[in-house]
Amino acid sequence: MMNKKYAICLLGLLISVCFAACDNEGDSLVKANGYIENTENGTSTAILKGYENPNIEFSVLKPSGFDSPFYINEKSFIGDSYSFIEASESRLDAMTTVPVNENWAETALITLGNTYWVRYEKPDFYHYLKLRVAYIMGNEIGVEYLIVDTKSEGPNPNSNFRYQSKYPSAMNMETPALNESNQYVAYNVTFNNSQCVNFALEYVAEKKHSAWVAFSFDQWTSQDNVSRKNEWEQDDPNIDNSVEVTESMHKSDGYDKGHLVASEDRVYCRDANRQTFYYANISPQIGVFNQKYWAALEKQVQTWGRSTQQSVYDKVYVTKGGTINKLLTNFTGTLKANDQLYPTTDADGKTVRGLIVPAYYYMAILSEKNGVYKTIGFYVPHAETLPQKPTADDFLVYAVSIDKLEQETGIDFFCNLPNEIETTVEATYSADDWAW
Repeated sequence: MMNKKYAICLLGLLISVCFAACDNEGDSLVKANGYIENTENGTSTAILKGYENPNIEFSVLKPSGFDSPFYINEKSFIGDSYSFIEASESRLDAMTTVPVNENWAETALITLGNTYWVRYEKPDFYHYLKLRVAYIMGNEIGVEYLIVDTKSEGPNPNSNFRYQSKYPSAMNMETPALNESNQYVAYNVTFNNSQCVNFALEYVAEKKHSAWVAFSFDQWTSQDNVSRKNEWEQDDPNIDNSVEVTESMHKSDGYDKGHLVASEDRVYCRDANRQTFYYANISPQIGVFNQKYWAALEKQVQTWGRSTQQSVYDKVYVTKGGTINKLLTNFTGTLKANDQLYPTTDADGKTVRGLIVPAYYYMAILSEKNGVYKTIGFYVPHAETLPQKPTADDFLVYAVSIDKLEQETGIDFFCNLPNEIETTVEATYSADDWAW
């Protein structure tokens, strides 16, 4: 039998040989205890699992300040909103210039010892980090990374992204750029056992009028399931009573109570239609304008919207309103309203009840089909003299590009589109893109 002293010596010798073997194999930056060398001050390290088989073990890396992680897929880096560029340097401290304007790829093949630039996309800016693959060991890889201070303008810097946590629907495609001075309101309904945004608006308390209303047609909201019930005199739970318009403010003033979101725009369920009768959605409109030309234009847009039922479009986005900074002043109408009174305004553009009367009404329309967008705008004078049975040619008299409509109204429409798309589709319009 081996004596105790000899056994201890033999065990020590074997341990020494094992450690020597570990030190002489693999990446020289990786110690036997798994330590990853920092190749730049302030770096962090992490282990990502799933290199050989994600079904055995799998993990992700979500850097501080980033909203989502990246991970390994088929031995490559990938992640939602991430893109990558393989770098030529071997250390992070040698990577000194962010390749902002280079071609970024959605994936990057994982290679031992390689370094990478990583870009994370938010609508308004890009985050960047440097990344190094320190070791690959079976199903896991060890990485060193450093978030860099550099940020660059994102694909959509003028979007409503900064309001998303407070107002999730502000990122809807139909929602214009929000004005923090005004009150944003989203009217929700439950339809088919799920909640959806019926429409949204931006209310200007000092003017007691909305700057705009916005909604969309899709295969659900374009349905025609209910009829109009004229549900006036509702108390809007979203607008403070001190600045809310009431029925009495519309009485005996010579104007129609003109819907901004038309009653017929929202007939997919009873609650959706009922909400269109809130006074924040109402504007004093000349009777013949409201009932003839404007109603016909609304019907045309509804036809486009309801064509989502036949998959002509995936969605149709609509923003509408009256020009609250361009008012109909010193006006005396020649046609009586339903109350048998002539519509008038004073030098401030207000009715006899003190409500402002826009000089123009507008629509901004955006269609989407398989990721392709088309736009058209309308900027219509609030007048008695418009055609009462308008044709497509009569509508096209007041058709404008979205860029032109933005100039006239001061509103940034469809700001949640990626900038490159927004710039292109808002510059011009083509009547041939729309069925008349």
